[in-house]
Amino acid sequence: MNHIFNVLKTVLVDRATDIAGRSNRSEYWWYMLYAGIITLVLMIVDNHVLGYTFYSLLNPLADANDSGVLTALFTLGTIVQSVCLTARRLHDRGHSGWWQLGTLMPFFNFIVIYWLARDAKDTPDALNYVNPYGTRD
Repeated sequence: MNHIFNVLKTVLVDRATDIAGRSNRSEYWWYMLYAGIITLVLMIVDNHVLGYTFYSLLNPLADANDSGVLTALFTLGTIVQSVCLTARRLHDRGHSGWWQLGTLMPFFNFIVIYWLARDAKDTPDALNYVNPYGTRD
């Protein structure tokens, strides 16, 4: 339980708007896992406990209503931190944070997801150049 709070505190509070640094693979994927679990729990609470849903997080243009106020508040409250974290993760791979716009384009998004899943370019050959996006904290 302590790991969950440490990861969420690091991403959501300590490095909330740090877009110039680098984030390693474990920080990125642990946060995405925990944020996904929190979102699913909030969707269940919205749908079954509150009973008030007004949109679908998974398919916004569909008629299905499985998300409500709590899910929307969590999503809006963490969108800036998630964008900053993804930019830092791409920096760790040696790419610009602007590449995350590629996730909006079909088929091109697989390249960006591949970069997010790969380990950093801290191999001996890659250490010969300076990462223009900063050092790993």
